Amino acid sequence: MQENHPPPTAAGLRRRAEQRLREQQTGTGQAPPSNDPQRLVHELQVHQMELEMQNKELRKARDKLEAALDKYTDLYDFAPVGYLTLDREGAIREANLTSASLLGIERSRLVKRCFGLCVSAADLPAFNAFLARVFASKAREFCEVTILNEGKPNFAARIEAAVAASGQECRAVLQDITERKRAEEDRLTLNRLESTGVLADGIAHDFNNLLMAILLNVELAQTLIPPGGILADVLEQAKQATLESGGLTRQLLDFASGGAPLRKPTRLSSVIQESIRLSLSGSQLRCAFSPAENLWLAEVDAGQIGQVVLNLMLNARRAMPESGAISVRAENVVLGPQESPVLPPGDYVRVSIADRGSGISKELLPKIFDPYFSTKERGSQKGMGLGLTICHSIIQRHGGAIAVESKLGVGTTFCIHLPARRR
Repeated sequence: MQENHPPPTAAGLRRRAEQRLREQQTGTGQAPPSNDPQRLVHELQVHQMELEMQNKELRKARDKLEAALDKYTDLYDFAPVGYLTLDREGAIREANLTSASLLGIERSRLVKRCFGLCVSAADLPAFNAFLARVFASKAREFCEVTILNEGKPNFAARIEAAVAASGQECRAVLQDITERKRAEEDRLTLNRLESTGVLADGIAHDFNNLLMAILLNVELAQTLIPPGGILADVLEQAKQATLESGGLTRQLLDFASGGAPLRKPTRLSSVIQESIRLSLSGSQLRCAFSPAENLWLAEVDAGQIGQVVLNLMLNARRAMPESGAISVRAENVVLGPQESPVLPPGDYVRVSIADRGSGISKELLPKIFDPYFSTKERGSQKGMGLGLTICHSIIQRHGGAIAVESKLGVGTTFCIHLPARRR
C-alpha cells in the first residue's frame, strides 16, 4: 500500500537531505566539515541531495497525476451519457466517445461542428432558444429534441446544460430518452384503456341487445317469404352481417372486462400461419413468413394472439390495397437488464409484421393505439379505431409489449414481444 506524504517544506526537505547525507557518509568514514572549503562541499552535497529528492517527489506526483487523468478520461469517455462542451454559437469544442456514438459521427469530426446540424429542423428553434437561456440565466437548463443520427434512426434526446465559469462555453449532457418516452406513452395508453373500458362495456351490452333484436326480426322475415328470391338473398346477407357484427361485440366485451388470457406454452408458427391465411384470403398480396429455427414456445392464449396477428395483417393489407408483399418474422430474443423500459429481463419471442404501404406520419404515430382513433373513413369495411387498441390491451395482459415504427412512403413495422419458454 502506498503512503501519501504531504509535500515537504524547504526546512523539512533540508533536514531530510542532511540526514540522508550523514547516513551515506557514516559508511565512508568521512569526518564532519571543519573548515570553509569542507563546509562548501557539504552544502553542495546537501543541495544536490535536495534536488534528487525533489525530482523523486515530482516524478511520483507526475505518475499519480497521469494515473488520475487516465482514470477520469475513461470515466468521461465511457460514461453512459454524452458529454459536450458548446460555445455561445453552439459549436462543439469537446465531446466524449458516448456523444460521438449517439450522434453517429467520429469524435474528430465533431469538434468545431455546429451542434444544431444534429437537431431536427422542427426542433431547431427550441434548441436555439434553450442555448440562449443557458448563457443568459447562468442556471441549469434543459430541453428535449429529436436528434438526427447519421446512418441510424433518429432518436429523442434530453439535453441539460449549464454555463462554465468563463461564461464563454457551457457543459452539456446528452441522453437518449427514446425508450423512456415510449414507456411514458405506453402508460398513458393504459390509463386511457382503463377509462375507455367502462364506456366500452356499456356500448357492447347495448349493441348486443340491438343485434339480437335485428337478428330475430330478420329470421322471422325469412320464414314469411318463399326461398330463392331476391328478397331472400337480401335477408340472408343482412343475417350474415348481423352475425359478423357480433364479433365486434365480443371484442368490446373482452376489452372492457379485462379478458384475462388462458396462457399456456404455444407454438406460435402455426398460430401466425393461420392468421396470415385468413387475412390474405381473396387478396393479391404475398406474405413472406420467416420463423426462426427452434423457435421457443410462447406463454400465450393462442386465440387472443391469433386475433392480434390477424388485426395487424389486415392493417398491412389495407395499407397496400393493390399488390405487394408483407414480411412476417418470428425469432428468439433475450432481453438483458435495462434493455427495455417496459419489459423485465428474460426470454421472449419477437414477432414483426412489416408492410410497404404509405406509412404513418410522425404526428399520428403516437396516437395509433388510442381508443377510437382511426385514419380511415367510417363506412363499409372500415374500422371503428378499436383494432389496435385491443391488440395493445391483449399484448399488455400477456406481459409483453407492442411497438411500431413507420415512415411515410416507406411502410410500417409492428413489433411484438411475448414471454417465452426455452425448449
